[in-house]
Amino acid sequence: MRSGAGRVLSLVVAAAVVVVALCTAHDSRTCHRTWKGREHLHPNVHKLPPPTDDELDEMKSLPRHLDWCERGMCTPSWNQHIPVYCGSCFAHGALASVNDRIKILHHTLGWKRPDVMMGRQSFLNCAPGHGLSHGCKGGEPADVYEFMRLYGLPDETCLHYNATDHTKYITSSNPNGTCPPEGYCIEYRPQRKRRLHGADVCLEYWRLSGEHAMMKELQHGPITCGMACSNEFVFNYTAGIFRDTTNFTELDHDVEIVGYGEDSHAGGTSYWGEHGFFKIVRGENNLVIESDCHAMVPDVADDVFVWDKVRPAYGGSIYGLRPYDQTKIARIERTLGNTSYISWNNTQHFTHELLHKPKHPMPMKLGATAASTWGQLAVVAVVAAAIGIVAGVVGTSCRHALYERIA
Repeated sequence: MRSGAGRVLSLVVAAAVVVVALCTAHDSRTCHRTWKGREHLHPNVHKLPPPTDDELDEMKSLPRHLDWCERGMCTPSWNQHIPVYCGSCFAHGALASVNDRIKILHHTLGWKRPDVMMGRQSFLNCAPGHGLSHGCKGGEPADVYEFMRLYGLPDETCLHYNATDHTKYITSSNPNGTCPPEGYCIEYRPQRKRRLHGADVCLEYWRLSGEHAMMKELQHGPITCGMACSNEFVFNYTAGIFRDTTNFTELDHDVEIVGYGEDSHAGGTSYWGEHGFFKIVRGENNLVIESDCHAMVPDVADDVFVWDKVRPAYGGSIYGLRPYDQTKIARIERTLGNTSYISWNNTQHFTHELLHKPKHPMPMKLGATAASTWGQLAVVAVVAAAIGIVAGVVGTSCRHALYERIA
């Protein structure tokens, strides 16, 4: 344990499922966590090296306390066991950080919209048929992010979670359980096979491990990490900073890390732990929680066509995204200088740097004054806006056309 001024260094963790105790290595219904192609990095084989002197110096320069929930950037928790058990902790943990990173990105863009909760069921229905996870029998966060990179993923309003997977589609003619289009989104209409769905995409993702890499990446948003659920943790934790004493290292769960800090004590309980969260010592790889983490950058470019504040190109319908009928709605105009129309600049916002180098700092507390929305808007000519819309629609159409061909 490293300590200073009597304080214990800790990670603040969202339990991805509210009741972590129900997903444990000692339960017959374990959440199987895979290590495809990197078994040699399993904590039973590979011990994490200590931070270098340069890494220690960089950690000292980082904020001593960070909690994205305190900044109002956390979305609601899920319960993996409702309506029934499904070993999809890896998907819950991975998508929990996606939800929060999308919220951070929307905030940075000045979009004040409801939280986006990604479609867990769409992933479980469709990804295993393409070799990405085993559905309710386990997987890893990289499976989720790779599926999002290839096909995008709709939000949960498109298909609610029912704790099933691709196996319901397995037949003699479909041995892989490849999902039909309605397994991707329930509102698929055969007569409109080429319509658009608004889908968030993963621009890039990567793996990281160790206290230094985790603290550094947490500056840009929550991350997802695997952990080992010992009996001591599952049955004894209620609140405060946990340190396992059993040396249990069988990684069998995924959780979202939302921050870190230095605490002398902590309290407060809810359905499980501290309102569905827990704290664990950091810098010790306790419960191997620092061994295998994932981070990603979301691409919300599709959202711009619905959320443009002046002239949205598309609106939602039971057939997916449809062009706005401008003859039936009043055209909204705002004046900024000598330009009548303003629009999001689709070519520059959706990059890795937006999360890693935001133009404006995040508010430290919920309710703090946000950066000016006008600072996030770009004045563009009508022709340029039209070109941007066409390019985005073509890109979105290609992604979904690709999925329909493969599916």
